[in-house]
Amino acid sequence: MELIDEKAMTDMVTNTSIVTNNTTLSGQSQWSDLEHSNPVKDITAAVNSALFVDFNTLVLGRNDYNVLINHPEIRDYLKWTKSGPVGYQDLLGVFAPFGFKQILIGKAKANLGKEGLADDIQRLWSGDVLLAYVTDRPGRKQINGGYKFQLENSREVTKEYINNPPKTEIVVRDYYNYQLLLPEAYYLIKNAFAS
Repeated sequence: MELIDEKAMTDMVTNTSIVTNNTTLSGQSQWSDLEHSNPVKDITAAVNSALFVDFNTLVLGRNDYNVLINHPEIRDYLKWTKSGPVGYQDLLGVFAPFGFKQILIGKAKANLGKEGLADDIQRLWSGDVLLAYVTDRPGRKQINGGYKFQLENSREVTKEYINNPPKTEIVVRDYYNYQLLLPEAYYLIKNAFAS
């Protein structure tokens, strides 16, 4: 169920027709081009484009995170304070002056292959970087980009017998909806990393 939630959320916030505050990188500007790209400059431009709220969360995939911590531009920012490998706190320290409080690293994978065909295991977060404002404590009258609304005590799990072919199936019924409330709380850097 959590994988379904993460896939739905990833599809929503990495869609440029939904998150219209975005830029698409290509060629040498992609952060995977370690020699020519400048992630700090791109983050600065994104932060300066914030409309109603300041971004406080950076979201990227696991493989992309591994590229970013080895990026010469990031290492250059840390050259006077860090001599060894760059870690999570170091990367957060580079972006903290822009107002970022956390970096979320998407590690989820899903089988996106059609049923009956070969498996197609892919990372849900890959290539794109999302800047977001995430409220510290979700609630009424709190600014946030979106929520998953779920009917309280609505999950029903049943064990049902099916006759054709004979089998027993576990069925989960859940009532929920994903709602994007404030698209301006997001900024998408599409194709920040080459696939």
